[in-house]
Amino acid sequence: MNIKTGDCGYAAAIAATPFGYSVMLRLDFNMTALGYIPVLVLVVSLMTALVQASLPDEITPSMEMARERAPAIFNALNNAMRQWGSSLHHNGMSVFLATVPENVLLHHGNVRETSPTEPEWLAYEIEHAELFARTWLQQKPVPAVLAQSEPVPSAQKQVRRTADQKFRGWMHVYRSTRPLHYLYIDGMAGAKTAMGTLDSQDLLLRKNGTGGNAGSILGERQRAADLCALVRPWGLQGVIRMEAGFEIIQCDFSDGLEQVQALRRAKDDAAGDIGDGRGLRGLEFLRGLAERYQDIGAQRTVVDYSSMVSAFFFPLNLTNPDGDRPDLPRLLSVGAAGLTAIRHYLETTIERRHHGNDCFKPDWQGVTDLIVGRYADRLKFMATEIDSPESMAIEAAFLLDIYIDYPDEDDGNDIDRAAAIDRCTHYYLHNPVPLSATYPANVTNQLIHTALATVTDEICTALFHVRDLVSGYGMLSHSERETALAASVKTLQSLIAYLGWARFKRCPACGIGEICMIPMWPMGTVELYEKPSCCNGTDSLDGENYWGEWSWSAAGEGKA
Repeated sequence: MNIKTGDCGYAAAIAATPFGYSVMLRLDFNMTALGYIPVLVLVVSLMTALVQASLPDEITPSMEMARERAPAIFNALNNAMRQWGSSLHHNGMSVFLATVPENVLLHHGNVRETSPTEPEWLAYEIEHAELFARTWLQQKPVPAVLAQSEPVPSAQKQVRRTADQKFRGWMHVYRSTRPLHYLYIDGMAGAKTAMGTLDSQDLLLRKNGTGGNAGSILGERQRAADLCALVRPWGLQGVIRMEAGFEIIQCDFSDGLEQVQALRRAKDDAAGDIGDGRGLRGLEFLRGLAERYQDIGAQRTVVDYSSMVSAFFFPLNLTNPDGDRPDLPRLLSVGAAGLTAIRHYLETTIERRHHGNDCFKPDWQGVTDLIVGRYADRLKFMATEIDSPESMAIEAAFLLDIYIDYPDEDDGNDIDRAAAIDRCTHYYLHNPVPLSATYPANVTNQLIHTALATVTDEICTALFHVRDLVSGYGMLSHSERETALAASVKTLQSLIAYLGWARFKRCPACGIGEICMIPMWPMGTVELYEKPSCCNGTDSLDGENYWGEWSWSAAGEGKA
């Protein structure tokens, strides 16, 4: 047998069962490429059955759900480790394994020169950590971003009991000395809200049954301790999540981190004091966040997309009880059996990755980037700017001709529409096809492939429908032309709503003293969520706070 226990793929997992072992003994792994595919289909089908059979109460990942929730799965992949999309789709329903490579700099602010000895927070960006490295003044209330993002350890509380003193902050910089492995919780999981941003942590991972309702939003230090108690037995160093900036809950600062420097901050709080977020300091803080809208930068974190575990995969009720926000999924109605099924699938996924199985790791986010880059701006342009059937036909032809095999003139003008749509649907899905001679597909890759193919099929079908509507525009009457154009625009608007891509809300170019602003907890307004716009650091706070009571003004400017 050519595939050994340590090889990637499902051979080892299947061989671990008596039935699977007998099947593996009968497979001829020296077959030709053509003969190998049916065998791989059998292997993948067998593994899918084994994984599903081990899940509780027959609640299993479903290809039907992958198709039904295809846009949500697509967006979860496209938004992973990106501030912009994760701010728009802030109720994350997915987790991934992620790795911080060696020699990545991470930042931590506190009021001590020494490194933490308990779970604490690391910030990817300097600006984020500076918030916690500032000088603390007794008897001032605590900004929400500080009070709830990183509660003060008991040792610091003891120091702060002395009234009317300034306690100088310390800015720590750490370097990863080896690859560090984390559980990445998507969406804006660092946002302390009652909107559902905490569901994945509190309901799914911590099993505390509150899901971010009143009374469970605070207690960040306990949340960090619980998450570390969960992930450390899995061989992980902590958890990655996002608020206004990406952060790591590091379980042990002596595990794979070297302190590069620890420098005391100035007495006047010049770097860290951004007050209520307004003014020049607020702008510069926001500028740092905006740099991570589309990328964490320099491959500082590598996400294993094939390790994706998502509530979207399961036939579970993700309806939001808040009827005003049906766009935000929740885990409140999933029930104990459903949450147990997701957790079991997560544990199985982590075990497979740790044991060297399922090493096939397509860059699924890269695939979504190609699709979004090809279609997003053109779809929006066609739906909002084009005002004639002629222009609509030109744009449709530009997007679709690559997929059409036009017949000879003697054969007429009819094209094979079904074949063209199929080419269009699978055009960007050829390279990461999860069946290969070395790395068979795991269940997650199949689910992702199904979801992405469903999305591209919707795009291609809609565009070919638009093409049909405006074809022969030169022979249409004026009223027919208007009708065809209106029907085309309606089709495209429906497609854009179905896709829900974060790129559709992107601002036009902003001035050098502005950033494109979207709500990032605890900042931002309702208006900015509906229509992100260029802001200068002050106007971003004018209006109804998107996050409700959890805002800058709710807690004041300083820190006690």
